[in-house]
Amino acid sequence: MFEFELVPARQLATDDLQQWAAMQQHNATLDSPYFRPEFTQAVAAVRDDVWVAVIRRHAAAVGYFPFQRGKLGLGKPVGGKLSDYHGIISQGDLALSAEQLLRACGLASWDFDHLVAGQSAFGPYVRQAAVSPYLDLAHGFEAYAVCKKATGSEELFKIGRKARKLERERGELEFRWHDDSPEAFDTLLGWKSAQYRATGFADVFEFPWTSALLREIASSKASDFGATISTLYVSGRLAAACYSLRSRGVLHAWFNAYSPEFAAYSPGLVLFERMARAAEQHGATKIDLGKGEERYKRCLASAATEVLEGGVELQSLSVWLRSSWRRTRDWMEASSLSGVSKVPGKIVQPIRKWIAFH
Repeated sequence: MFEFELVPARQLATDDLQQWAAMQQHNATLDSPYFRPEFTQAVAAVRDDVWVAVIRRHAAAVGYFPFQRGKLGLGKPVGGKLSDYHGIISQGDLALSAEQLLRACGLASWDFDHLVAGQSAFGPYVRQAAVSPYLDLAHGFEAYAVCKKATGSEELFKIGRKARKLERERGELEFRWHDDSPEAFDTLLGWKSAQYRATGFADVFEFPWTSALLREIASSKASDFGATISTLYVSGRLAAACYSLRSRGVLHAWFNAYSPEFAAYSPGLVLFERMARAAEQHGATKIDLGKGEERYKRCLASAATEVLEGGVELQSLSVWLRSSWRRTRDWMEASSLSGVSKVPGKIVQPIRKWIAFH
């Protein structure tokens, strides 16, 4: 039998934070920085809706379930769409009921799209699986390069050739493992916003809490959690940047972009190759690229982690309202009118964006 204690994330006791960190450290499936208590506390520093369910058995804490609770009890992972991994933090799988957990949390639903595999509580609610590709650098860069070559990949050779051409034609390359200059941070966010708008995606940084979150994490002094902003300069000019979360030996590439001026030379790939070469020196054994089908991820990855998508819903008015909205949205997007006037799409997209990042 489990008991549950709900605590605002900002008020979690020191003992709980220490036990949470220990559970994360000793469970290999939870090696991602998103499972660190510092990540949840960073989100709680910029949002007021972050809670933690402390899961107890015989009064002892055996797990932690961080979440965001929106209006009408609709639940999200901490960070919402910015969370690339989520689930229950515990030393092993907890045989509890997802419905019981949601009721204890005061949630009508909890959606997930990056649930770490192996959490049986949510098994019945998984709709599909995906993968989060990563660079396995546990045995160093050379072993990683040999592994890539053994699969028939010539990507590292091609990246090296582009780097040499970039240096030959545009000037000296400078790589920085961590660049704490305000200019690098601001330029990266500007590039990323422009990329979102150009590709039709919601601009994450239109919402003030998102950039505040990145600044909050970048200012972290914790030894086991924080941000690394890696950069590539060409003749002193910023060509590419990557903001990564870090936790012990794991680096999770969160936001990356490059200058359009150097696009022909693939500076983003050159930057990742330099990051992979420098990883061992900085204690990193894994660079996670996050879920997605982007070409650069296929080019660089040597392994992948399974993540699951789905959602738990309890019968409630809020769930009924949300289901009705989703049916209406799907009808509007599929409607023959959308191809004529585009009016439904213009109505739907801002609402979807507000729901995703509010």
